[in-house]
Amino acid sequence: MKICILSAVNIKHMSLITLYTEFFKEHGIKFDIVYMDKYGEEEEFPAEHIYRYENKVEHSLPRWVKALQYFKFRGYATKILEKNKYDFIIVWNDVAIFMFADYLARKWKGKYCLNVRDYCGEKKKWVFNRFKQVIKKSAFTAISSDGFRSFLPEHDYIRVHSFNHAVLKDFDPRRELQAADKPIRLSFVGNVRFFEMNQKLLDTFAGDSRFELCYFGTNADTLKAYAEEHGIQNARFHDRFPMSDTVKFLGDSDVINNLYGSGRISLDTAVSIKLYHAAYCHMPILVCKNTYMEEITAQYGIGFAVGEIDETLPDRLYEWYRSLDAEEFNASCDRFLEQVKDDNREFYDAVAKTCGVMESF
Repeated sequence: MKICILSAVNIKHMSLITLYTEFFKEHGIKFDIVYMDKYGEEEEFPAEHIYRYENKVEHSLPRWVKALQYFKFRGYATKILEKNKYDFIIVWNDVAIFMFADYLARKWKGKYCLNVRDYCGEKKKWVFNRFKQVIKKSAFTAISSDGFRSFLPEHDYIRVHSFNHAVLKDFDPRRELQAADKPIRLSFVGNVRFFEMNQKLLDTFAGDSRFELCYFGTNADTLKAYAEEHGIQNARFHDRFPMSDTVKFLGDSDVINNLYGSGRISLDTAVSIKLYHAAYCHMPILVCKNTYMEEITAQYGIGFAVGEIDETLPDRLYEWYRSLDAEEFNASCDRFLEQVKDDNREFYDAVAKTCGVMESF
């Protein structure tokens, strides 16, 4: 069977494509990838053939100019797809779905699957209709959050969790909460963004010996400079690190910081990879109120929802953390992970059926 992964983003932004590639590796299935390279850099990937379309897009350009540049990739990719006559296409991420929607629905009905991982303007009627036709004619469509159902066309979606076991497998899940005589480490592990919110968080917790704020990942040095400028001592920073070091920094944490804000569809409906980090490591997670993340963490009792970041937050968070029962909390994390396994089993059954693998998961 000839399979192709089609993506409009760089490989380094496709960490969860391992949901497919590990399955293919396990079953000896070869595959190609066609992707758009926005950075002008060659990347390693376990595909038999790698088709890289270099297309550097300047963020400062007007939106219509960027759209035209993106659609140059469409012509390049469709020629490869038709020349190689693939049996099945895995379409990764929403930009690729949008770009190729009419082409896929017209020429590849039932021979592709879609992976919706973000909001892509589906609230606009013309975008919604474009997604509706390509989803309807897919073999299956996987979504990384049930929150997406609020803006997607009605469909029998497959829920797939962004749980990367390959990254976390060397971590020994914690069974105890942080000792009362040690500071609680609030850690942001990953690409650091939303600087205004995190600067406010640093200000609010500054000088509170009960807590240590940690930022590990790309752009952490931006917050480090802010902390130094404002004399904030109870904070630590480490900028960019390889994905293989994720476990190392999770091990230097007690509570996972997942505060991104709310009030935007993309923020309100998504499920963060950090949720899976927190649950697997048996650590509480900070989430924003009025988001799907608040809903799911409240369901399992593994998160603390933050509304306003004000002077009362440190006391409220400290009291909540100290009130947790470690045994009950661990059981809640395990219950959530069992649900993740059940949901992903349906996903792998769909992939196996598509690839002709007679196996049930």
